[in-house]
Amino acid sequence: MGDWKKAVAVFKELKYPIDCNRFEEKLAAQKIICMLQLKGMSLNYSFRLNIRGSYSKEFTRDYYNHNYEFKNLITDTTLSEDEKITVHALDNLFLKSPSLLEIGATYAYLTENLGKSPIEAFGIVKQEKGFYPDTKIAKGISKAKEFLFEPTLEDLDWLKEETGPIQRASLKLLKGF
Repeated sequence: MGDWKKAVAVFKELKYPIDCNRFEEKLAAQKIICMLQLKGMSLNYSFRLNIRGSYSKEFTRDYYNHNYEFKNLITDTTLSEDEKITVHALDNLFLKSPSLLEIGATYAYLTENLGKSPIEAFGIVKQEKGFYPDTKIAKGISKAKEFLFEPTLEDLDWLKEETGPIQRASLKLLKGF
């Protein structure tokens, strides 16, 4: 059973009321909750893949049954400071864009819940979301990776080593102008 009061607190923090009669809001809401859960926030909804990406029947039931609370952002539940930071990190990346959230949440669900490799997940997203331009698909996947997959120290060291020569050459070139 999902924690609808905490879900309302998420949307209250985002200053994003959800009206169950507006498709784009419902679509974005589903993906926001899915992405936050994949990041580790405890909201207790089960998701599966649907035509428009990750989808939870329980969350759908909750925002219909508690439409007044979701629409007016009424809850007595508050998020922890860490949860607020996570919510804002998601919002800063996706800016509540239903299409980017749909792409990103689909990719993330495929890799995190279904164990697909990044290449397999990309192919599935490209096939299933082919009605979006390639640039939007790339952007949505990139944002999902940035939100969910924090680089390890080894990743950062490799990146520094890999890009260091290019950065140094660029700086030398700029100094010459």
